[in-house]
Amino acid sequence: MRNFVIFLGACFILGDLAVVYIPSYYFGVVGLVLASLAGCGWLTSPGPSFVSLVLFLVYLGRILVGFLYSVSGSLDPF
Repeated sequence: MRNFVIFLGACFILGDLAVVYIPSYYFGVVGLVLASLAGCGWLTSPGPSFVSLVLFLVYLGRILVGFLYSVSGSLDPF
C-alpha cells in the first residue's frame, strides 16, 4: 500500500510538471487529467471520510479545468 501511495504522489507531481513544461494544449490536458486522477487516488487511499470526499470532488473539478483549457487552445487559429 505504501508503494502505491508513493506511486500516486509521483504521478501527481509528473502530471503537474507536464502542465507547466509542455506548451501544447493537448499534452497539458493529459497532464491535468493524470494529476487529477493521481490526486483523487492519493486522497482516498487512507479510507473514505467526508474530507476525502470533498477533496475528491475538488480534484475531479480539475478535469473540467483541463477540458476548458483544451477547448480554449483549440479555438486559437495560430
